[in-house]
Amino acid sequence: MAGEIVYADLRHPGNGFSPAEKRQAPALCPRWHGVLLKVSGLGNLILLVLVVVLSVQVFQGCLQPATISVPRQGAEQSRWGRNHTERCLISSLIRYFCELRRDSPAAYAGCKLCPKDWQLHGERCYRLSKEEGNWTQSKKGCENQDAQLVVLQNKKEKEYIKNITGRSTQPVWIGLISSHKKWRWVDNTSFNTQTFGSLKDMDEGCGTLKNEVLEVDTCGGEHKWVCQKDLLELSPSMVGDGEQCNASL
Repeated sequence: MAGEIVYADLRHPGNGFSPAEKRQAPALCPRWHGVLLKVSGLGNLILLVLVVVLSVQVFQGCLQPATISVPRQGAEQSRWGRNHTERCLISSLIRYFCELRRDSPAAYAGCKLCPKDWQLHGERCYRLSKEEGNWTQSKKGCENQDAQLVVLQNKKEKEYIKNITGRSTQPVWIGLISSHKKWRWVDNTSFNTQTFGSLKDMDEGCGTLKNEVLEVDTCGGEHKWVCQKDLLELSPSMVGDGEQCNASL
């Protein structure tokens, strides 16, 4: 056994780790570090909630429709209540659409306007539909254009409707309907038999106009119809006196 070499594993007394192993051991964080991390996370969460709430409020505010003031006709309408831009726009419209006054070449007279494809007669605008439908569809078709089925006021108006229809031999729907053998207009006014004569008694029926003759039909019939709506009246009194405007159409 003289040539054998004996190896011995020598360790220092202590905890059993070498100095290198001691350096590699992770250091434990103080307890207050964990508390700080939790408080920071909670603060970030609160900040995120506030950002979301404010974003929703701003988004809802953007979706709200803008309020537009529309000029009203009548005694309540005051030219002084309009802003400068609106008065200048009205002035431009008058210069563009209205004719010069005969007694004053520098001034314009008021004029009455109807929308495109509508015809002016008296104080109202009229339009003949291009399609056909039953009476309920015709009533809805007029309402979709902010109008109503025509309500005849007198015989002259009835004669004018004949011109709108092109003297067609086909009847057109008007705003007349019968319920329980009582005829009324769509504006809930009574039918004047002294002006237009009497109509056939029907429990359920609707009125038509053929040339200048009022007739009745079942409300499910298919006809064209005539709508009516108020006109737009432009007047120099709607513009401020002596106001300088650069607006042009």
